[in-house]
Amino acid sequence: MKYQVVLRGENFQLMSEGKVKNLGFFTTRWVKAESVEDAEQQAVALIKRDDFLIAMMVDQPTLQPMIYLEEIAVAKWWKRVGGKGYSFWEMEPDAVAK
Repeated sequence: MKYQVVLRGENFQLMSEGKVKNLGFFTTRWVKAESVEDAEQQAVALIKRDDFLIAMMVDQPTLQPMIYLEEIAVAKWWKRVGGKGYSFWEMEPDAVAK
């Protein structure tokens, strides 16, 4: 089956505007999977292998980045597997080690 998976990331210490910021994000990925559980695992794996996100991450983060499932649904249609892009927001600024 085809699934649309919405994920939420938290505590991603990323370089943004020349500074380390503690950011969260929402992102959507589309996967083909045998089950809902498999779809979630595949979508998370896509995020963990995303070169764009990896390139922005600091080398030695002081916070543990986490990825949560927000929503999953059987997709009625789609153009392609995968997806890209993030909607970032700044988490509490004092949570970042200086």
